[in-house]
Amino acid sequence: MKITDAVYVYRLISGERLAWHGRYHAHGPGEYEFHYFMEGQGALLINRAKYVIDGNKIYFVQPREFHSILPEAVEKPISYYAVLFRPEPGNRADEEIVSYLGRLWHARSRSLPSDAKDRFLLDDLYRLSKSASECSRKAAEFALVSLLYRWFDHLDDSSEYAHPVVRAKNEHVERALALMTKLVREKLSSDDLAGMLGISEEHFIRLFRHNLGMSPFQYFTRLKIEAASAVLIDNQLTIGDVAYRFGFENPFHFTKVFKKCTGLSPREYRKMFFEAGKPPQSAPLVER
Repeated sequence: MKITDAVYVYRLISGERLAWHGRYHAHGPGEYEFHYFMEGQGALLINRAKYVIDGNKIYFVQPREFHSILPEAVEKPISYYAVLFRPEPGNRADEEIVSYLGRLWHARSRSLPSDAKDRFLLDDLYRLSKSASECSRKAAEFALVSLLYRWFDHLDDSSEYAHPVVRAKNEHVERALALMTKLVREKLSSDDLAGMLGISEEHFIRLFRHNLGMSPFQYFTRLKIEAASAVLIDNQLTIGDVAYRFGFENPFHFTKVFKKCTGLSPREYRKMFFEAGKPPQSAPLVER
């Protein structure tokens, strides 16, 4: 199991740090993430579903799922660990963990219960993952596998999580995702994308839903909002300019979709950065 990033955030509530850590984003193919919240009150948005943050619970996010910590819902400071990890192909333990994740999502669950002492194990994992020593980083990866196995232990005895669902990659879907990323500023319909792939729109939508759990239109819209959110904080374009740059009908439509995805209007999202000062892009992590 390869740890690609690990973050510890202490008492997050507003301003620059919330704008960065709560930003609306998705991770690449093959990258899974979990958040372990230790304290605070708020909400976690995953795609269109909103989950109330509960202490001593682990929340999982699949590859390419858009998610954010909703600023409007943070009522008490939140402290949490987040670990981004990538299963290694051919590794039996990693493949088994992916199957457990499949069971969890098959049951339409996003969280698992945890023990309060897990925060100390995660503290060790976090510190080891940041070490310059290759042995320490390897120890962090073994610690991660151990934790995941322990968290998934009860799934073996629960019929609720039976029948694991592990979606295989599909060539058409992968090509569509690459096209969406490249043409994120264009106005493209599902029919347009299907035509580029040389398949029918109906077949394309069915394949896409099966692999990503949402329609191509829904995913492309989220991709646009992710890109637009970066533009909003990187320059002084008007809201209207940003809306038209990413192919929205008008600023009103853009604002409506943006708020639905992120929990904030574009103006509110931008204000959060410029009130406290924009965080450096090269150092997104908050150290202890």
